[in-house]
Amino acid sequence: MLIIDENIIALDDLADDLSHQFLDLAVVKAYTAKKIAFASDDALQGKLRILTENQAYIAHRPEIRSLQQELMMTDEIYQLKLAENDVQGALSELVIKIAGVISADISVDEHLPLKKGGHHGKKHTCGG
Repeated sequence: MLIIDENIIALDDLADDLSHQFLDLAVVKAYTAKKIAFASDDALQGKLRILTENQAYIAHRPEIRSLQQELMMTDEIYQLKLAENDVQGALSELVIKIAGVISADISVDEHLPLKKGGHHGKKHTCGG
């Protein structure tokens, strides 16, 4: 049985404060704006819908393969991916700081696709 005491309530309040502060970061606001712009671009969403509906036929339909290549080169998608990576980077920095407070031996794998090396330099111990 979980006993709720003042410490658990204080930790919950701190977690709420931390999440609200994170959402107020410029990098998160930039991502949110790009995500809204991406979602509201009807032409782009239509092309993505066509690609999704025809994904199984991509090897046999050159026009679908061409559409996929076109979408991969779209600036809106590229900018959204960059913004996602920036948010993930900020979140990774936060997790690294929290882990460091607990122990220097805790490894945090960032999985940042646009950051050379993909991790912060500590040995990755998950998955073998």
